[in-house]
Amino acid sequence: MSNVAKILIVDDEPNIVEVIRLYVEYVGYEPIVLFSGKEVISVIEKEKPDLVVLDVMLPDTNGFDLCREIRCLPDPSGKLPIIMLTAKGESIDKLRGFNLGVDDYLVKPFDPNELIARMKAVMRRTNLVKHPDETKAADKKHLEYPGLNIDLEQYKVTVEGHRVDLTPKETELLYFIASNPGRVYTREELLEQVWKFDFAGGTRTVDAHVKNIRKKLGLCEEWSIQTMWGIGYSFEVSKS
Repeated sequence: MSNVAKILIVDDEPNIVEVIRLYVEYVGYEPIVLFSGKEVISVIEKEKPDLVVLDVMLPDTNGFDLCREIRCLPDPSGKLPIIMLTAKGESIDKLRGFNLGVDDYLVKPFDPNELIARMKAVMRRTNLVKHPDETKAADKKHLEYPGLNIDLEQYKVTVEGHRVDLTPKETELLYFIASNPGRVYTREELLEQVWKFDFAGGTRTVDAHVKNIRKKLGLCEEWSIQTMWGIGYSFEVSKS
């Protein structure tokens, strides 16, 4: 299995598909797009996606029937995680989906950041996939860039040899982002990975911590924390 998740997006609304596709690509996954249900089973058998984002209302079928067909496939395809999208919010529809084996359920209109966070959570629960850079970073406790040293074991950060007084959570956030330079993380993803959702704040908590980190680290030409407006943050390293 590839270390980069393939996400099969099945929806007949081009605008929604395009938004999901962009967000999926931003977090480092590979999108596969279908606008109807007729090719879903054959694409699953050929491409072996790691997760399906499935709309309930499709021009040629419905998501419930497709979910039933997917669950009848031989394993591992039959256990493929499914997140269902629908304009219906009634509990009876959700119950029907869950009874058919849907892993999560999101009602339109939805926040794409929330969808990405749910994708990550579902794949983590099913132990299917990690981003390759995350796998590499998991074995490290120490990062070094020009003039910047991050030691997570000792919770010690230095800039040009001088220790910077970061809080433990600021250190963890900096370390996590810097572990995968160039990758854009959504705010929800950072909440999930760094805070583990075990706090009473929201996405503004991430913004506040990034602001404090930038202020304490100061400006550097070789590296920086960049804002991807409407999405999240990335740690960028100069190639010059």
